[in-house]
Amino acid sequence: MNTGRLGALSLTIAAGVIVGCADREIARAKDAAPRAEGGGRVAAGPDSLGPREAVEPAPAKQPPPTQPPSPATTPTPAPVAPQATSPAAPSGLKEVFPGVRVNAEAKTVEFDAIVPLNAQDPQKPRQYLEVIACTPDTKEHEAVLMTRAKPSHIHAALLLIGLEPGSPGIWNWEGEKLETTPPTGPRVKVTAVYQSSGKSIEVNPAQWVIDARTNKTLAEGEPHSAWLFAGSQMFKRQGQEAYRADSDGTLIGLHTFGGELLAWSKMYNPDSGVEEPRWIANAATVPPYNTPVVIRLERAQ
Repeated sequence: MNTGRLGALSLTIAAGVIVGCADREIARAKDAAPRAEGGGRVAAGPDSLGPREAVEPAPAKQPPPTQPPSPATTPTPAPVAPQATSPAAPSGLKEVFPGVRVNAEAKTVEFDAIVPLNAQDPQKPRQYLEVIACTPDTKEHEAVLMTRAKPSHIHAALLLIGLEPGSPGIWNWEGEKLETTPPTGPRVKVTAVYQSSGKSIEVNPAQWVIDARTNKTLAEGEPHSAWLFAGSQMFKRQGQEAYRADSDGTLIGLHTFGGELLAWSKMYNPDSGVEEPRWIANAATVPPYNTPVVIRLERAQ
């Protein structure tokens, strides 16, 4: 992790937000953020579960669901617009990147999302999950949240509230033994805020995930686990540095792919040949398909 460059970026953006600098300064920070964030560690990918090379092509996109929801009940998701879908947004928020807002005094980051799957579909009683939140055209068929905000911009916003990234978890085969390096970083409180029957609901999205073996939610089964500001990592793509979570879409993790911006502290392997899938969407609590949701990030106490 190049903490010097990240620290300079944080100060530049913070100054622009706090003193209301000119728009060109904000634009310059936006351009710099994706190049300056992330870690330098090399992690294993979901297919090989071996060390990743520093130079690699962009990860393949996930295939669409084999049985897409009926158009009659699940319309195409509308673009997520900044601020427009922000129920119960605290005062003092300033948009520092498209769709990403910061309250520097309250040390809060917010961004907009939607629910990309129909957890109540009677034809799919078990919808397995790989991540909590992703970006478009990546893992939305196996996520409970999807956002158009860039993970690298959210990374920069977390720097603004004083958080320093750690590193994602790593899978590595040593002969026939699979070694693990757990993710590191400060704990982050994740809250999903949405409207239901005219009321604002705030919930830990770990309540939206159920263990198919025990029927306990992720929050109930792992009360001492948490999301960590792992900070994803940088990698080379066509000779240019790229932020892995921007490419993979792994914004808030569940399984450990090695490029999560926010990683679940307990590692779960995404390879079904190594570990049987167990996490499914909680039909009783996940909001209806396409529900606008605000994701709020804060340092965990």
